[in-house]
Amino acid sequence: MEGARSDFAVSPHCPPRRNGPRSRRGFTLTEGAVVVVVVGIGICAIIELLAAGTVANAESTELTTAMHLANNVREISLDMPFLDPEQPTQWNTKETGANGQPDVTLFDNLLDLDGCAFSPPLDCGRQRIPGYGNWKQKVKIETVAPGDLTTPVTNTTTQPTARVTVTIERANARVYSVSWIASKRRAN
Repeated sequence: MEGARSDFAVSPHCPPRRNGPRSRRGFTLTEGAVVVVVVGIGICAIIELLAAGTVANAESTELTTAMHLANNVREISLDMPFLDPEQPTQWNTKETGANGQPDVTLFDNLLDLDGCAFSPPLDCGRQRIPGYGNWKQKVKIETVAPGDLTTPVTNTTTQPTARVTVTIERANARVYSVSWIASKRRAN
C-alpha cells in the first residue's frame, strides 16, 4: 500500500502516538503534593487539639485541688466558735505549741485563723497533707458591719460578723480564692 496514509507515525525512538484521548493511570505530582499538604494540616490540627486538651485538663485539676483545699479551711472554721472561749474580748489569740510557734491544732476560735498561712496545707482534721509542699492556704478574717457585708471595718470582737477569705496558692501563684460570712451565734 504505497501512498496510503498512516494515522500513526512510527519512530524507532518513541512509541507510536495515538490521536485520541489519553488514558490516565495514577496521579500527577501536583495532585500528590496537594494531598500531602491537606493531610499534614489535618494532623497538625489534631496535635494542637490534643495539646490544648492536655493543658485544659491540667488547669482544671489544679483548680479542683485548690477548691478542695479552700473547703478544708471552711470545714475547720465551721467547727470553731466565733470568739475565744477564755478571752472573748481579744482578737486573734493564737495558742502556741512547744516550739513557741502558733499550733493550729490548739486554735479554739475562728479569729485564731486570721493571718495564718499553711504550707503544706491542712486537711479537715487540721493535719498537714503530705506531698503538697508547694501549695499554701492563706486565711484573712475581716470584721464587717452587719448591715454592709461588703465593707470591712476595724477588726473588733464587738461586731457579730466577719468575712473569711481563703486564698490558695501553688508555687506562690494565686490559684483560687473564696470568701464567706461568719457570725457569732446568739445566746438563747
